[in-house]
Parts: sequence; structure tokens; C-alpha cells
Amino acid sequence: MYVLDTCAFLSQKHPDGKLITIPQIKLELKNKQSLQYFSNLNEIGLEIREPSNENLKIVKLNAKKTGDLAVLSDTDLKILAIAHETKSTIVSDDFAIQNVALYMKLKYISCSGKEIKELRKWKYKCSACNFVSMKKYPECTTCGSKDIFRIKAK
Repeated sequence: MYVLDTCAFLSQKHPDGKLITIPQIKLELKNKQSLQYFSNLNEIGLEIREPSNENLKIVKLNAKKTGDLAVLSDTDLKILAIAHETKSTIVSDDFAIQNVALYMKLKYISCSGKEIKELRKWKYKCSACNFVSMKKYPECTTCGSKDIFRIKAK
């Protein structure tokens, strides 16, 4: 089984087999070709479902541990939750999705062939005062600067 992220519909590249996605994916498809491909797959058995709240919580906890939670959308989190729930392989080009999948020992493949090779854990650093935090805040809790960026944790 394969859980399809947006890239699978945009590129029309994914393995053959049972395909699953979430309802929100359709909202991310903007061009006619990808919408038509979504419709075609739906007609031949694409399963569209929501993950359980329990699996969504598990994914959020793991994304928080890697430092990816702040960069993952609700759609990204649900893609991961469905893969966790169904023990499926994720098809995604998103490195943050791949990183959390790797951390959770979920299988993943890329539409473009670009996959992460190692697990990364992230921290957040203020560019003004260099304060480092495991959690991303809208502004630095030390100096108030809004210029916060991700850095690789050691």
C-alpha cells in the first residue's frame, strides 16, 4: 500500500498497488492535469480517508522530537498519520515528511528520486541574539526578534 502526497498527483509518478490519500490533498491540486489524475485514480479505487486522532497525536509527538513540527502542514501530518495507521509506504518529495517517517521507521519513496539519506533533528536559532530553542516560537523569547531559523541539532 502507498500513501500519496501531493507530488504523486502533480508528477503522476508512484508505484502500482493499493493507493491511499487524505481528502485535503485535492485542495492542494491547482492544475487541470493533477485534478484529472486525482479523479481518474479515485474512479479506479483510490482510497480517501482521514487518520484517527490517536495516530495524528503520535505523529505530532514524533515531529516535535525531530524539530519538524513547525514546518509540517496539517496535510503533511495527516499523510504521516495515515501511513502510520495503515503501515503503508509514503510517496512524498517533502524532506520534513521523509525525516519524520525515517524517525518513526515508516517507509517512504520520492516522486522525483530525491530522498533524505540520514535522520536530522532540528533546533531553532534567533539570528539576532543566537538564542537556541527546541521549539519554534513566532519571535525570540529572549530578545523579541522575529528572525528565527532552523539549524541542525548536534
